[in-house]
Amino acid sequence: MSQRMIMTEEELYELLSYLASSAHLCVIEPRLYGPQRLIEAASRFIGFALESGQLEDEQFLREFKEDIDEDKFLLATDEEGFFQFLEDTTRKIAKEMKSRVAASEGDL
Repeated sequence: MSQRMIMTEEELYELLSYLASSAHLCVIEPRLYGPQRLIEAASRFIGFALESGQLEDEQFLREFKEDIDEDKFLLATDEEGFFQFLEDTTRKIAKEMKSRVAASEGDL
């Protein structure tokens, strides 16, 4: 496994502060804001990783981030659509992870 950093220290603190403040706000905000904040954090994390220029394969993450950024605010207008988006997002990353594991096992 690679030991490269995919974000700067400044980006690490930006994401950390976003996650900590989001956790705090989840106590007082409507329950559905939590999932929206988590998917936003995923988008930010992918963005930092892509900006680093240190990823071996960026295609999936670029497309995944585009999908997230396109639909992450669906909650405001289409709650059912947002739920479907989260389900689809989970399915996409699971499929990618399965593919990556299969590929790494083939390298053994």
